[in-house]
Amino acid sequence: MTALPWRTSLAGLAACLLVSSRFWTATAESPRPLPVAPPLCVSAEDCFRSAIAINERSGTAPQRDHALLLKIDQLRAVVDLFPSTIWATRAAVALGVLLTERDSVESAKLLRAAQPDLPVLDDYLRLWIAESLLKQNESIQAAELLETIPTVVPDSNLIARAAYRAGEAWYGGNNCARAVEWLARAVTLADKDAGAPVALWHQADCHIRENRLPEARTALKQLWLRYPHSPEAKDAKVRLDSALGGEPWVPTADDHAIRAQAFLGLSMQAEAVGELRRFLVMAPGHPRRFDARLKLGVAYVRLKQYDQAREAFRGLVADRVQESAEASVWLARVYLRQGQGDKLIELARSVAQSSLAGDQRAMVHLFAGVWLEDQGKFDDAIGMFRQVAKLGDSASQRAEGLWRAGWAQYRTARYRDAAETFRAVVELHVNGFEPQALYWAARAEEHGKPVTVAEQYARICRLHAYSYYCQLASRRASLPSASTAVAARDRPVDDDAERLPQNRRPEIEQHRFYQRGMELKLLGFGQDAARELGALTEQYSRDQDVLLAFSTMLSEVGAYHPALRVAKVHFKEKLERSGLPTAPALWTVAYPTGLVPTIAAQGVATVDPYLAAAIIREESQYDEKAVSVVGAVGLMQLMPVTANAVAQRYGFPAVGREELFDQETNIRLGVRYLGQLLEQYGGNMAHAVAAYNAGPIAVNSWIAVHRGREQDEFVELIPYQETRLYVKRVLRSYGEYRRLHNGTS
Repeated sequence: MTALPWRTSLAGLAACLLVSSRFWTATAESPRPLPVAPPLCVSAEDCFRSAIAINERSGTAPQRDHALLLKIDQLRAVVDLFPSTIWATRAAVALGVLLTERDSVESAKLLRAAQPDLPVLDDYLRLWIAESLLKQNESIQAAELLETIPTVVPDSNLIARAAYRAGEAWYGGNNCARAVEWLARAVTLADKDAGAPVALWHQADCHIRENRLPEARTALKQLWLRYPHSPEAKDAKVRLDSALGGEPWVPTADDHAIRAQAFLGLSMQAEAVGELRRFLVMAPGHPRRFDARLKLGVAYVRLKQYDQAREAFRGLVADRVQESAEASVWLARVYLRQGQGDKLIELARSVAQSSLAGDQRAMVHLFAGVWLEDQGKFDDAIGMFRQVAKLGDSASQRAEGLWRAGWAQYRTARYRDAAETFRAVVELHVNGFEPQALYWAARAEEHGKPVTVAEQYARICRLHAYSYYCQLASRRASLPSASTAVAARDRPVDDDAERLPQNRRPEIEQHRFYQRGMELKLLGFGQDAARELGALTEQYSRDQDVLLAFSTMLSEVGAYHPALRVAKVHFKEKLERSGLPTAPALWTVAYPTGLVPTIAAQGVATVDPYLAAAIIREESQYDEKAVSVVGAVGLMQLMPVTANAVAQRYGFPAVGREELFDQETNIRLGVRYLGQLLEQYGGNMAHAVAAYNAGPIAVNSWIAVHRGREQDEFVELIPYQETRLYVKRVLRSYGEYRRLHNGTS
């Protein structure tokens, strides 16, 4: 420990000694060291920041409890030893929030005392005080306080949340009139809120209590229709089936259509299929029947029920309706997946002169070409792919047709023809295909003649410096990697305002959202700070310097998903293509490392934490609530069946779908599954990452067919486009993580 400056006050010294001694007392009986002891603090600010830095939200349950007690202890020391300072006020606020569950009376007292000194957080303080009152069963006082938030802070970002809590408080206080008013307002303001099903359930209960049975039926119907996945929906159906109000209730066809759409929005495909089938049985002549049949076919594809999907799409194609064009493309996809090549070729011929849009006709021909290539009919496949290039309306579709033709030429050792075709793709300047075509043109020219293509590889990295293909080119030509750009990440900016551009700083610093966000960030309330800063990014969406500052702040409070979204939308050119000097802060936002310690803590030796971070980046973009179209869940996009198989293998408890939204649960199982795959494939990352997406059975078949191919060729030969692109994205992100943090790619 370093010596204290001689100017340290006696009170400050006492505080530091007290905090330090409390830390060691608290950790003496810990099963393993929890937080590392902070340096002895020398001021109120130092002591406050040391206390806030303690993380009570990760680790095992005993570890979390231990850290919480330690944090409470240190915050009390700041309040007691540095009274009349803003840091004591802030410590009291943080302490008050932490004590909501443990000592709600003291919690409310601390938060009320802080109100005069922190007017910028008036809406948050009112909300937190109300939560403490609810813990004391003071529902009416809590409700009345919550009702003041929209009036006192009209620009608050908590208005919807306060409405939900006010409604629940009035409900708990048996004031049904006010409860219904506020719960209805809350659902209107934020119908996607997790509290919406309960809000509707309580509205219905209030209506029943007061004998307003038609209104009760309406609320229960809305609950059953719009939130079909919720436990309350099942209870709502039971009440509706009990002939509430003396009338039996039977869902209409339209009701089933609404539920189907809700299930589709949740990627609950099997449940959606059931509702769509009921809709079609009940209303075979409904105006929206063709749209329902299309959705039914797509849901079957997501469920890998290809026979049912094929029949759904064939029927739509035969009906010659508006949905027939899209159904034709899906039918071609299903024929390819099922290996029904003759029918696929016949379909391609039938759509060549049809009313389908150019890109749709091109897609059908593309699938036909892929089938021909799989059968080894390369000349026919090349001809089909050239048709794709002619039929496509968009430049990207034309580029894909030419690329496919060139790749078939490369596979059949027609390297000169392949290089020429790849150069034609480059001439189209389609960003997604240009680096790919540049790379494979160089690879083609390496074959058959002793030429030096180092300059061609270097060109890829000049034009697409941070692409997957630049990484491949760098390895083949031993090119120097781009400079490590995050050296400054270990020197954080102490003053957030310093990040703001000088010409906008005065204006932004006066903005209420910014002031609230900065205060919440200082208090360690990351999600709340992210709410305020996220609202602010929308107002400055055209100012890149401001967006960079805000995204950095979002990342620092753990809001990796919104920060990464800002980076991908507004800084894509700098992050992928330009190769020009880029602010270190942008790399920190674009490649988050906040979860790396959690990944490393799993202790799976075969998994490089940066590879798992790359998978999180590409699977969910760090959105722990993400759900894929096939139902994969959470940060590492685990299917519930896979997650439970991993849990069983490692002796963990079984997990439900909702538990996979928990960050630590998802990472614990996802990292172990990735470790299994790396072991299975002898550490080959391309194979393991492909299996993570498509499953080991598919990957094993590809390895058998393409045994002996170099890894870059194997990746291009992956037949599933989604998996092929996924592997490239993950390997690219992994390369960037390694470059940024280890200096190598």
